[in-house]
Amino acid sequence: MTTQSALIPYPRKPLLRGVLRFAGRTAMSLLSRTEVNGAENLPKNGPLILVGNHVAFLEAVMMVLYVPWLVEVVGTGEIPLDPRYAPLIHTYGYIPIRRGDMDREALNSALGVLKQGGVVGIFPEGGIWESATKKARTGVSWLSYQSEAPLLPIGFGGIDGAIGKIASLKRPRLVMNIGNVIPPIRAVGGEKSRKVALEEGAQMIMSHVEALVPEEDKRRWNRIRDERFELRVTLQAADGSNVNVPDELRIQSAEMLSKLFHRPLMLDVFTRNLKLPVHALQNIHIERDPQKLADAADVVLDYLTNTNPHFLTYRFGYDQGAAMQRGVQELRDLARWAQTNRYQLEVTAIRRYRKRGSDEEYVENRPGELPAL
Repeated sequence: MTTQSALIPYPRKPLLRGVLRFAGRTAMSLLSRTEVNGAENLPKNGPLILVGNHVAFLEAVMMVLYVPWLVEVVGTGEIPLDPRYAPLIHTYGYIPIRRGDMDREALNSALGVLKQGGVVGIFPEGGIWESATKKARTGVSWLSYQSEAPLLPIGFGGIDGAIGKIASLKRPRLVMNIGNVIPPIRAVGGEKSRKVALEEGAQMIMSHVEALVPEEDKRRWNRIRDERFELRVTLQAADGSNVNVPDELRIQSAEMLSKLFHRPLMLDVFTRNLKLPVHALQNIHIERDPQKLADAADVVLDYLTNTNPHFLTYRFGYDQGAAMQRGVQELRDLARWAQTNRYQLEVTAIRRYRKRGSDEEYVENRPGELPAL
């Protein structure tokens, strides 16, 4: 049952949203080459759940612009929106959800829209921190099960890097492939079988979505194999001599800490969205001041401990996310010790990988750069 406090009237802000949609389609026609396929699969009315893959902000924009209904999009609610897009998103409006928690209020809001015959847009992978498809969250199948609403899979292509091309007036080719309607998710039996049905339903839905993603995008997602991460730590005294890291201060979660550094979007959220001072960690490849590194690590740990404990575990799974957090704590402890002893601290995060179809190994010592060995 939906609660009165969670009820969103559908449709809401029809005049404002109509103007925004018209302006958005006009802008997209000028700034991109957008191709929409499968429009004949669009049903006449709701209730309906639109489901898409998600690597950037543009999928949500295209979902809102190129269907005939006023879509209520479910999006991030546990962190502030990217300030580059926040004014536009808040003007249109959306349903914020705390990812990583069972946010009943947000789910009930979306359920209320569906109960009114409305249309909800959702990205079950839950984020844009990796380019490849990610494990689907069961919220999408729960909504279909509770509302008895069918689902419409949508595969987006050409999105990765498109915003930069649009800013450079390069008119990227964008693709929106609309699939066939999927019947509502159903479950039989007890609570266990319902849970299994929801999990299987979420994966089934995303398999339909993935099948609609253009092949060139899939090849880009899967171009990396044998990805490995290392961390090298060097201490240097004032006279230039190297100092051994004490055994009790060695970073045990080095691999996952290095992976965190090589997923720069994570730390970008701290600076851009949360406006927190973690620049030293973003510049780990050049920062040598242990106090700056320790202070930045403290900021991250305080946020993960007191504000958003699911930030990493939601995105990378419990084991990897917890190891990343331990790695940040171990780096903080080592940096504080180095600060006390007036040592410089050099941390090198290394990523090694091969491209599919090649045995050549690439090494990345600085996040964002891909020099070949």
